[in-house]
Amino acid sequence: MKAFCISLFLLILSCNETKKETKPSVTSPEEVSTEVEKNNDDVVTKEKVMVNNKIIAVLNNPKKLAKAKEMVKNSGFTWDKMILDKNTAKIALIEVPEKDKNRWIEALKTSGYFKEVALNSDELAKELIEKETNTLLTLNKTNCLGDCPVYSMSIDKKGNVTFNGKQYVVEKGVKEFTLTDKELTTLNEYLAKDFSSFKEMYDNPKVMDLPSTFITCNDKQIQIRLWNDDVPDTLLEMHEYLEGILLEKKYVN
Repeated sequence: MKAFCISLFLLILSCNETKKETKPSVTSPEEVSTEVEKNNDDVVTKEKVMVNNKIIAVLNNPKKLAKAKEMVKNSGFTWDKMILDKNTAKIALIEVPEKDKNRWIEALKTSGYFKEVALNSDELAKELIEKETNTLLTLNKTNCLGDCPVYSMSIDKKGNVTFNGKQYVVEKGVKEFTLTDKELTTLNEYLAKDFSSFKEMYDNPKVMDLPSTFITCNDKQIQIRLWNDDVPDTLLEMHEYLEGILLEKKYVN
């Protein structure tokens, strides 16, 4: 009997020791941290996917913002937001389906509403915003039913010029050059005039099939469709001066 009691006592002690050694499972701080970091990585990955579904697009004509939005909507895309919204410069983010992004980019490029279209990134957005805000002047010529020259010309504040010949020009494609100090000074003298007094459009709707010349500067865009006596001398002279530079470069004739 005594031996039985001792054996029972030892068995109880053994059971208590086992209970003390058995502890609830608790995730270590390292595991929690790893799990949070993993979740954060998942969030970042999702954000990156969303960013990569967005197209950055620079409007060709800021005054056609409403029509550009309508075209985007009718194409089944989503107009996300503006990342630059000035009178003479507008850059938008457009969300497109994940599949066939390159095809959607090409569709936006050929729509006629945008001059630059590409897959969005922080670096590209910064570059395009800086480019637009540092632009001194742009000149764009549209087509007509005949052989009117079609091209664009952009000049930044340092005198760097980007010419893009499209139709009926001597040089097609993008060409870059820099104005001389004298040329840049002369251009700035033209731009020092009071552009706020100029009308936004010089036109006669009764005259058909005329190309448009868009001159953008000082946060104002001016459309000249009919070069008559109503066009201020400053605009006329500046236009001739810029065309003369392109003629000298043999980009147009």
